[in-house]
Formats: sequence, C-alpha cells, structure tokens
Amino acid sequence: MSDRLPGQRFQNQPTSATPSADDDRSAPASATPSALIPQRYRRNAPVIGILIGVIILVLAAMVVWAGTRPQNHNQPVSSSPSSSQTPGFVPSPGWQGIEFTASSHHAKGYWQVSPPDYQNGLVTITTTITVEQGSLPFGFFVLDNAGTNDYETVGGTLEEGTVSAGDSQTGTIVFSMPKTDFTLYLATAEGTQITALLISY
Repeated sequence: MSDRLPGQRFQNQPTSATPSADDDRSAPASATPSALIPQRYRRNAPVIGILIGVIILVLAAMVVWAGTRPQNHNQPVSSSPSSSQTPGFVPSPGWQGIEFTASSHHAKGYWQVSPPDYQNGLVTITTTITVEQGSLPFGFFVLDNAGTNDYETVGGTLEEGTVSAGDSQTGTIVFSMPKTDFTLYLATAEGTQITALLISY
C-alpha cells in the first residue's frame, strides 16, 4: 500500500510548462535579438545618401557649366577662299583710291590718285589703274565742285590708254584750271563715267 496521498502521485514529476535552468543554458546564442546589428548600418545610411546627393549635384553643375560657357572668340575663324585669297586694295601712302566696275567693258579693278600738284595754272595728278578682269580703255575729265565747269586733260603720261586683266598702269594727268577743289572722273574711252574721286588741296 502506498504512503502517497491521493493527488500527490504527479508531485515529483517536472511539468512541461515551467522551463528548467538547463533549458535556459542550452538556448542557442542566435536567440539574441538580431535587430541590433542592422541598426549600425542605419546610422550610416543618411551620411551615404548625403554624399551621393552632393556628387549628383556636382556632376549636374559641371554639365550645365560646360553647356553654357561662352565660346572662345580668340580662336582663328576659317575664312572663305574669296576673303582670304582676294584681299581688298589699299592705296599708296597719302593717296586715295576706289574699286570700280565698268559693265560696258566687263572690267573691274582699282583706281588710285595722288594729291594734286598745282603750278602756274596747271594741276598735275599721278594716278594708277589696276584691272582684275576684262579690258578697260580709259580717259579722264574734271568737274568743279559747283558742277558748272568741266575740264579735259591737256597733257601727262597717262591721258588715255587701255589696261588689260592682270595689268596695272601708272602715270600723270594734267589739267588747266583754277586752284580749287574738284571732282576727278575715271571714264571709258567713249567718255562714259565709271567712278569719281573728290580732290582737295
């Protein structure tokens, strides 16, 4: 016959509801909350984001600067063959000149004259005619600035003549007239005006 009282037969048996100390010691280390490790990376996340944002802003600023900076205007600009190979005429020092076109003779070129030399009622001018294309038979005449009197050449080494393409002729023309400012005309051999220059003392 048992000495145990009714209801005590299960008193010495361990209950499954209460964990033992051995169960606590045998629990794996992984049972420790793992949320603590990712928190270290979360603290650095704002810093990385700021660095990336700064890099993007710097790159964007460089692109905008490269696209809007002014071009270097000191760089040589390639010119067309007409402007580089055919420079404009320049008159001799102290002279004046003008380009001309004589459509009736399909001629074009450059005409220049020296200052007038007045002596004893005669005006002497040195002149040069250069023809680029065509052939120009030429002559000269003078009108005073009032436009009332005209004067023909009375001498000189280049009173009239013909200049062909690629040639140039230089000589003197002489007029008998008062000492006053006047307009000197380059004309064709037929007397048709081509161009004119104002002559002043």
